[in-house]
Amino acid sequence: MAKVVTGANEADAKPRETRVKGADVLIVVNPAAPRYPLEKILAALEEAFGLAGLEYRVFPMPGGTDARPSILREVKRALAEGCDRVVAVGGDGTVSMTAEGLIRAGERNPTAVLGIIPAGTANVLSRELGIPGSLEDAVRIVAQSDQTLTLDAIRVKDRFGLTQVGIGPDAFMIKNTSRESQRKLGRAAYMINFIKESLRRRSRRFTIDLDGSPLRAHAWEIILANVGSIGAPPFTWGPHIDPTDGVLNLCIYDVRTVKDYLRLFWRLLLGLHRKDANTRYFRVRESVSIRSDRPSLVQADGEVLGETPVTARVAPKALRVLVRPEVDVLPATDAPSAAAAGAGGTEAEPIEPAASVVREVETMIATEHSRTWILQGWLKHPLAALQAFDAALFLRANAVSLGPLADRAIRILSGTMRYGEGWGFVLLAMIAVDVKTGLRTAVEAVPVIWLTMLTVNMVLKRIFRRRRPFISYVKARVLGTRPTDFSFPSGHAAAGFAGAVALSPHAPAFAPLFYALAVIVSLSRVYLGVHYPSDVVFGAFLGAFLAAIYRALLYAILPGLG
Repeated sequence: MAKVVTGANEADAKPRETRVKGADVLIVVNPAAPRYPLEKILAALEEAFGLAGLEYRVFPMPGGTDARPSILREVKRALAEGCDRVVAVGGDGTVSMTAEGLIRAGERNPTAVLGIIPAGTANVLSRELGIPGSLEDAVRIVAQSDQTLTLDAIRVKDRFGLTQVGIGPDAFMIKNTSRESQRKLGRAAYMINFIKESLRRRSRRFTIDLDGSPLRAHAWEIILANVGSIGAPPFTWGPHIDPTDGVLNLCIYDVRTVKDYLRLFWRLLLGLHRKDANTRYFRVRESVSIRSDRPSLVQADGEVLGETPVTARVAPKALRVLVRPEVDVLPATDAPSAAAAGAGGTEAEPIEPAASVVREVETMIATEHSRTWILQGWLKHPLAALQAFDAALFLRANAVSLGPLADRAIRILSGTMRYGEGWGFVLLAMIAVDVKTGLRTAVEAVPVIWLTMLTVNMVLKRIFRRRRPFISYVKARVLGTRPTDFSFPSGHAAAGFAGAVALSPHAPAFAPLFYALAVIVSLSRVYLGVHYPSDVVFGAFLGAFLAAIYRALLYAILPGLG
């Protein structure tokens, strides 16, 4: 029968520890956690573990400096008594200290697992693992689930962390965010303080020893990440950060101007992580030591550790954590290279349609990002989910075959609109029918289409820098040539709709045909395997929008055309 812990009294609602010799589960509760009232947590525990038929006991962690040693002792005692499940109820700090107790005592009970009930403010690890924010759902997982992920850890001095070590504004954010502001504002309290500290802190010189290799850097923020999530979706620290891959990811950011801040924010928002003068990424396989020209504050898992210098080591496969029982854990896979995708030929290996679009979406999320993102659900990382859904639609469309004759016709039609050349034939036909009207149309339409194509192909594509589907994580069939530029937005779709917008006012009777041609050309790019659906949707929108803008500018410069 489950053992229930009640409050000592109604005034302070402090839990009284109930000792149950040989209990199945130890519950480490942070009474100061801001997310749920303590009475509600205790009631949910009683109901879930009562239904599961598990004996448990609750350990209320003390505050201040006594918290960590008390938790370590309690976890060690529980494992020695045969406990095989330890649950942390609190924020990332509580989870980290509880996990450390399991890691240290793991040899005594290697089958023991950690359960997490997110009750803090940021709850970074639980978000990464897809543990529900609902108290009832999270309690149900720790009471009933047998499915686990084996996570790596970060060892700093005599401590173990699970999410990240930070040096810079985020450490000052942790230090300066009070419990009261967390209760009132939630995650917004962290965000407000992070913005304040970001604008206040300046880059410093760092000397880094990375797996024995020296590295010097100017940095505004340094993150040694085990999980990608920053704490507020869809932001992530860097690309391909996976807490189960046996390595850590060192992310170095150097921002000095307003432009640098905006560019970094944009990249983190859209997940467009790449190396440049302001951003650098490295993989740590064993250890990293970081020194700064002046002492810099260091935090780990939401707790301030001290100041630089600091040394961190990789602790691979350190801990098993309970996750949702209904989700299949997918293995991480590497993106195929251009060569693997069939470079050198005109077609790659055909795709077998998946059982469902939903499964394809989940697969895309798992392969494009951390393998744990699959556990989080679509709404946890909306941009990642949209990208995955985009890829799933591409797979479905790319698997359709209309036959050799249709394929050849589509390739020819698509090829006439790379830079809007197809509209040249239409203009020649209009000139042949009516020279004056045709020439007038050409004078207006040609610069509008040309400026639109220049903006899309030379400016926007270089901003977004999205890889083509056949060289990204989707294994695609490609008909015809393989473009070497970027994928987003589609230049063909932009040219098609720019031409339709420019020509329709001069030949309104043919406007439906012009737009039909633009739609067919846009869809052909997905069918041929060279664009995602979102590429052509945004390309069509931008083509029409830019054409309207440039036409208005042309009328303003040359009012005689209007």
